[in-house]
Amino acid sequence: MEFDTFILICNYIGTIAFAASGAIKGFDKKLDTFGITLLAIVTAVGGGMLRDSIISHFPFALSDPSSIYLSIVVALVMYVFVINRRLNNIQTKSFYLFLRWANLVFDAVGLVIFSLIGATVLDSSQQNMMAVGMLATLTGVGGGIIRDLLSNEVPSVLKKDIYAVFSFGVGVTYYLLITILHLPRIPSFIAVFVIGLFLRLYIIKHCLALPNMDKLHK
Repeated sequence: MEFDTFILICNYIGTIAFAASGAIKGFDKKLDTFGITLLAIVTAVGGGMLRDSIISHFPFALSDPSSIYLSIVVALVMYVFVINRRLNNIQTKSFYLFLRWANLVFDAVGLVIFSLIGATVLDSSQQNMMAVGMLATLTGVGGGIIRDLLSNEVPSVLKKDIYAVFSFGVGVTYYLLITILHLPRIPSFIAVFVIGLFLRLYIIKHCLALPNMDKLHK
C-alpha cells in the first residue's frame, strides 16, 4: 500500500473518532443539532487546519471537504441514536456512563492518529525534532482546544491529564524511528499507534496528570 493512501485511511479513522468525541461533548452540553454537528466538525478538522495555516498550506479539509462531510454524518448518526433512546425512554445511568467512556476512547484514538499524521505532513528527514513534535501536537490537540472554547470551557489540554505532552511525545517517537533508526514508515506508524493508544488509555484509567495548581491547594 502506498504511504499516501495509508495516511488517507488513517485520516478518515481519526476523523470518525474525533467527530464522535465532539458530538458527545455536544450531547453533554445539551446543544441543538447544529451545535452538536459544529463541535464534531471542529474537533475532527480544527487541528489539521491550524497546522496547515502555520506551515502556509491551504487547509486540506477545505480543498478536500470529505472529512467535513464525514464528521457531519457521524454527528447526525449519533444524534439519531441518542434521540431514539430518549423517545423510547431507555435512557439509563449506564448509558450515560457508556457515552462518557466512549468519548474518552474516541478521543484517545483520534489523539494518537492525528498526532502521527501531524508528524508526517512534512518530510521528517528535512525537519528537526522540535518542528515535528510541534506539528504533531497542533494536529492532535488543536481541534479539542477549539471544541472546549466553543463549549465555554478552559481547554482540557491546559488543566488535566497528560495530553499535549503525550501528543508531542508520539510525534517525536515517530520522528526518531524514521530518521534515526530508518525504519519503514507504515510499520512504524502502526507500532507507535498501538503503543500510544495503550499508553493513552492507561493514563485515562489511572487518572495520571502533570502537577497543577489544584494539587497545591489540597
